[in-house]
This record gives sequence, structure tokens and C-alpha cells, in this order.
Amino acid sequence: MSSSIGRFEIRRELGRGAQSIVYLAWDPQLEREVAVKTLHFAAAERKQNAALLAEARSVSRLRHPGIVPVFEAGEEDGDLYLVFEYVPGESLAALMRRRGAIPAAEAVPMMVDVLTALAEAHAQGVIHRDLKPSNVLIDAAGRSRVMDFGIARHVDDPKARQGLSGTPGFIAPEYIERRELSPRNDVYAAGVLLLWMLAGRPVHRETDPAKLLELARTTAVTVPADGAPIDEQLAAIALRAAALDPQARYADANAFRLALQAWLQPPATTADPVTEDGQPAALDFLLRRMKHRGDFPALSESVAAINRIASSESETIGTLSALILRDFSLTNKLLRLVNSAHYRPAGGGQISTISRAIVVLGFDTVRNIAITVLLFEHLQNKANAAQLKEEFLRACLAGLFGRELAAHLRLRDGEQVYICTVFHNLGRLLCQFYFPEESEDIRRLMQQQGCKEEAAAQRVLGTGFEALGIALARHWGFPELIQDSMRHIEDGPVRRPATTEERLRALAACANEYCDAVALLPADERDKALQALSARFADAVPVGAQAARELMHAAAEEIEAFASTIKVSMANTRIGRQLRQLVDGAPAPATLTDTGLPVAALLEQSTPAQATEEGRKAADAQAVLSAGIQDISNTLVEDFKLNDVLRIILETMYRAMGFKRVLLCIRDPRTNAMTGRFGFGPGVAELARQVRFSLSAHPDNVFNAATAKGADILISDIDDPKIAAHVPDWYRKSVPSHTFVLFPLTIKGRPVAMIYADKERAGEIEISEQELALLRTLRNQAVLAIKQAG
Repeated sequence: MSSSIGRFEIRRELGRGAQSIVYLAWDPQLEREVAVKTLHFAAAERKQNAALLAEARSVSRLRHPGIVPVFEAGEEDGDLYLVFEYVPGESLAALMRRRGAIPAAEAVPMMVDVLTALAEAHAQGVIHRDLKPSNVLIDAAGRSRVMDFGIARHVDDPKARQGLSGTPGFIAPEYIERRELSPRNDVYAAGVLLLWMLAGRPVHRETDPAKLLELARTTAVTVPADGAPIDEQLAAIALRAAALDPQARYADANAFRLALQAWLQPPATTADPVTEDGQPAALDFLLRRMKHRGDFPALSESVAAINRIASSESETIGTLSALILRDFSLTNKLLRLVNSAHYRPAGGGQISTISRAIVVLGFDTVRNIAITVLLFEHLQNKANAAQLKEEFLRACLAGLFGRELAAHLRLRDGEQVYICTVFHNLGRLLCQFYFPEESEDIRRLMQQQGCKEEAAAQRVLGTGFEALGIALARHWGFPELIQDSMRHIEDGPVRRPATTEERLRALAACANEYCDAVALLPADERDKALQALSARFADAVPVGAQAARELMHAAAEEIEAFASTIKVSMANTRIGRQLRQLVDGAPAPATLTDTGLPVAALLEQSTPAQATEEGRKAADAQAVLSAGIQDISNTLVEDFKLNDVLRIILETMYRAMGFKRVLLCIRDPRTNAMTGRFGFGPGVAELARQVRFSLSAHPDNVFNAATAKGADILISDIDDPKIAAHVPDWYRKSVPSHTFVLFPLTIKGRPVAMIYADKERAGEIEISEQELALLRTLRNQAVLAIKQAG
């Protein structure tokens, strides 16, 4: 063995594989230990070295606590070598050889670390392509770190190779078959890796590379039958990640990570679906079928997360805001809705941030809007669009009518009534989406045999809509109060409710029965049905027929505004025409749908407006900044909480300028140090822990200079020779961003806080003079808020 590779002095061997050896080495130039990996390919492949070197250098920009960075790449004697940070510890491969199966409580946090690193790489356009146990390092603190990004190994077998990169057993089927490259390749490898960790053995026993590739291309991954037992729900998560069809997998590493985190910390209300009429098997079967649809787990994770935050006494406005802001389409729709005629009077002016929407309208209102929009977003199905749209709008109309009833009766729990009423028929709504053929059979059975809907559903599905809906609500973490309100009320007069639960159930049932009559019955039958309903609910919901009609008119106006926001034309729906006839008192004119326009054409009208891309500056950044300034001005004249105002300011900067992360730092008077507190963007919690610097230090670096002089500073490139020496070591070691901007907050010449914002690549932050003036106004509003708060 040579005593050196390039300038690096070899000390000892750390490990080796079929094509590589890893050494511990010493870098005499920078006086530090490094890991040097040599790669030896066949002579015919040496021409690939130049491309691999270029790729290694391109991924060297990846800087993240979960990624082992590439310091340098070179070539010696025809072999490629890579220089990495030396991480004391052992590889996951060595750990698995030593221990076998890894308990889920350890394996899942390890995989969460891996997926966090992958998500960071994917955000920068880098796909790993060779995720496997030997490329995951477990450091001395027990954290998983990923290495070899973008440096995929070539398959040894000439018959199997044909241009493939990666390790057989971890290569995604679509890449084997079509050379299709995407982040889902890494999701597949991560799913296979997780199953291996949990089972203690590979998912395939085959060792021949060519046969292994063919097996992966054609055969779905299964849980190893002779491996250690795996929790059923966790196995389902891993199997989805490793699905044969890439579209059935999680969309990216972050979605996979969220699923694992939800498994680690399930909502307290989650339980196995069990019906009161003894039909657990049927419910379990239906839920399993739904889980095989790629959109159901995504919907479940989102709704459950929103419910956990909204129901927790410890969660903050920032937590819910950050969750909603991750989905730019949801953010845009929600802001349009909270600025509609129904909400605007309560807001005291235009609302331009999610944080202020929560301050003004409350957790429950924003939670309800977000979940309603999420539900619609997931009900996009071309083959079933028309019927789905009708069911969704009928549920929303019932919710709005229920809220009007609550207001009319001077009840304070209008938002509870809204969500209870919308979800009263959740089972019917999602059955229509996931089981359209069975839903059609249910309607046919009702028509042919005159049976009620619940009885028909019981015969077709093996369980009723009510039991299915309650099981789903429990699965999504809705409180028992809402679950209980989903139970239907027996025929006949409804007695006056004695408890909150009974009142909510009566209101939800009343509103839904009224809306069914309005949406489904012709005019002559409808009026009789409304009179009968008024008598049926006379004690429980004392609203006369005329008052109910007026409240329905108000709900109809609200559903029109809601439909407009989500890009649905009410005129092209049956329920829209029924409402128009109710309001106008005459049949609505025929629409294009009556003349046979294909459903696909209608779907185009319901396609959500394209959302602003994450990390991109808003199309009109000045308008977003100006709206935020007005938002904050409205808040400052109210009885505000300081943290709420500061979050609105950070969110405005984040959305307008397309920063990757925005962080508020606060001076700690005890230590005279500036420390990260909270903000927006991926990994901002970790960033807050990393940012800490003393204000007593001499202002020889940009952070101390900014706070000492009260100067706004933009660093376009931390490696620019003119500025490199002024970027502190703590920043370079812990923050993977090459460009950032600092806005110090000072009172009487003393720094009290600082706003930090960054982007990943050098030169990405561009701020015009007009934008800078508006950003400084936001900073000044933050100073004013701190002063007013004392």
C-alpha cells in the first residue's frame, strides 16, 4: 500500500468493498484527519473517471449535518479517489453485521436522519443513486450520516451492467427498466434499506447481480418471511416506499420521513377501527384498500398533523403556520378564503399571512379551512369528478348552513358545528372517491329496492357509511366530540339536547338533512320535506321554515364564494342549479353539462391555480411585502402578542423573497449572546440550535459587525475572497448556505435581535432597492413591536 494518495498521508485502512477501499488519512495542508476513498474500475471504465470527478465536485456543495461532505476529488494512477470528512463511528453495514435486526425504536430514528439528508440533497437537485448500508455512517452520538452522494458504483457483472449505476438490490425498478432517474429512486432504496434493518436480512436472498436486477424489475418487494417480526403499520410504510410502481411511492424523501415520524408519535386517539355492530373485519378491509391508494396516506398524514397541532395546548401559531406553508397551493387557497366576504370583516382588513389569519380567526377556523381545502385537493379523479364534486359541495354547504344555524341560535361553537357537519357524511364522501363502483351499486340498490342509504351501504360494503366515517375520523385524530357527532339520529321527532355532544349531533344531522333535501329533491317535494324537517327538529333545533330558508340563502352565497376560490363553477353542478332555483324561485337555465360536455372538460375548471414554487421569489414581491406591512400595522393597533407579530414579519419575508429559511435571533441578556429562536423553512429548528454567537466579540466577522453597527448586510458568496475571512467558523461548520442577509434590530443603539435569511447557492439572493426599503420597514415594525411590548 502506498503511504500517500495525492497530498494525503495514509494512516490505516477503515474498510473495503469490491471496488473501493476507505482509509484514515492526514491532510498536512489543513492539518486535519480525513477519510479517503479509492475507487478502482475495470480498464474499459477508466474513461468514466472524468465524468465522476466532475460529478463529485458538483455535489461537494452539499452541506448539511446529516451529510458527510466531499472535501476534494482527484485521480492517481488511473484510479479515482474522494476525500471526505472523517466521521468516527461505524457504517450501518458493520452495525448490522454485528447486531443483526435493529429494533424499530432505533431503526426508525436512524432512517429519519437518512431521509432528512436525502431531502436536503433532493432540494439541491442531487440524487444519491447508491444508498445502501455501507454508505450510511453512525457517528459517535448515534446519528446517521449519509456519504457518497452522486457517486454511484457501477455494477460488476458485464451482462447486468448495460450502463447502470448503483448496487443491485437497491436500484429502483424504473431505473433498471427505463433509466428513469428521480428522487423516487432514493425513496425506493431507503424503503428496501429500512426493511433490511428491521428484518435483519436482505429483502432478496439472490446474490447473482443479473438475477437480482431482474427480480427487482419485475417483483414487488415483500417483508422477509424468515426475518425478525415487523410492526404491521411500519411494514406498510416501508413497503409503500419500496413499491414497484414509482407513482405508488412517497413523492419524495420528506414525505417518507413524515410518515415515519407519524409512526413514532401517533395521535393519542388512534385506535383500531371497530364498529358497534360487530363489523371490524369489513372496516379493516376497506381501510387497507384505501391505504393502497397513494393519496390516502398523504391526506391522512396532513389531516392528522393539523389536528394534533390545533388540539394541543403546547403548540404555537408558528407550528401550524409552518405546516400549512409547506404546501404552497394550500397556502394560496387558504389566504384567498380568509379574505373572502365571510371572513374579511372579522380580520379588520386584508390578511396576507397564515400567521395573522390564525391570530385573527383562531386555530379552529384556520384548521377547518385547511382541512376542507385539503379534502378537496385530494378528491381529483377524472373518471369520477362530477359525482365527487357534488358530494364535496353538498358536505361544505351543510357545514356552512350548520354554522348559520348556530349563529341564529346564538351558540358560540359555530366552528365546531361546521367541522362536525362537514364530516357527518365523511364515509359517503370518501367511499365515492375510493370505491366509485360500490358507491354506484349502493345508489342502484336504493332505487331498485327502496332501501335507505345506510342499509344499502351495509349490504354492499359490509359496513355502513357511518362506521366507515367514524373510523376515518378516529384515524385522523379528530376528537371524540366530532366522532360522536357523526352518528346519525333515528327517525321521528328529535328531543331537546341535554349535553354539548347531543347538541352538536342534532345540529349536524339537521343541517345535513336540510341540504340533502335542497340538493336532491325537485321543488314541489323539497318544500314539503323542509316543512317536515322543521317539525322533526322543532325541539332540538328550533328554527322555523322561513328562517331556515333565509339561512340557506346565506349559506348558498358562502358556498359560491368558496367554490370560486377552489376554481369550481357552481353553475355547472347539479347542487348549484338547485340552489339557484331555491334562491330565485325558478328553474335554472341549462348549462353546458346538460348538453353532454365531457367530465374531463369540467375538471379543467376545478384545477387549482398554480402555486408559487418553494424557494422562488413571489411574482410581485413588492406587493406581498406591502400587504404584509399593512397586515402588521393592523395587528399593532390591536391587543397583540409580540411573538405573533414577529412571526407575521418573518412569514412575509419568507413568502415574498423566496428565502430558503428565515430565522429570528434574540439577544440573551444573561450571556450577551445572540441565539436563534424560531422561523420558517426546512430545517429551521436545527438552524436555530446552530446559530449562537457572542456580542462581546470584536466585530471582525459579518455577524458581529451587523449587530454592533446596526447595519443590514447581504453576503452574496461566503467564499468570495474579499469576504471569506469575515465569515465565522461556527457558521461554515454548521450552516449549509452560501448566501445570506442580516437585518439587525437595535433600540437606542443596542442590538436586541436579528433577522437572518438565506438561500443555498451563492448569488441567489437578489434584492432591489424598492424591496430593500420594504424589508427595512418590516424590520422597523419588528423594533416597534418590541418597544410596545416593553
